[in-house]
Amino acid sequence: MSGIVDTYITYRIITTLVKDWDEQEAYKYGIIDEKGKVLRKYKELKVRKEKESYTILIRFIFNLKRLMEKIPGGKNKIGSYAIAALIFLREEAEDDEHLKKLLGEDYGREKL
Repeated sequence: MSGIVDTYITYRIITTLVKDWDEQEAYKYGIIDEKGKVLRKYKELKVRKEKESYTILIRFIFNLKRLMEKIPGGKNKIGSYAIAALIFLREEAEDDEHLKKLLGEDYGREKL
């Protein structure tokens, strides 16, 4: 059962990361602007649909998205997909030297 939940959350994270700001539900309700800047805090939201469009998971993803946009290429959809994929594949890098190179990790260093 936890595998299904994990898969769903991963799907939600990736799909939210790659959507433009103006495609987000929170944008449609005037909670964020077209650049992702917060216009209304969660505690100011009254309507249930507004609260559902700006849950703690969504706020976490928005913060991650803002950080990703600071990385070169992170503002376009392809860059967002690539960065999101690399973040989620990071755990697999333990045994994959090529992926470690992509992530910029010191793959020649011995583990402690």
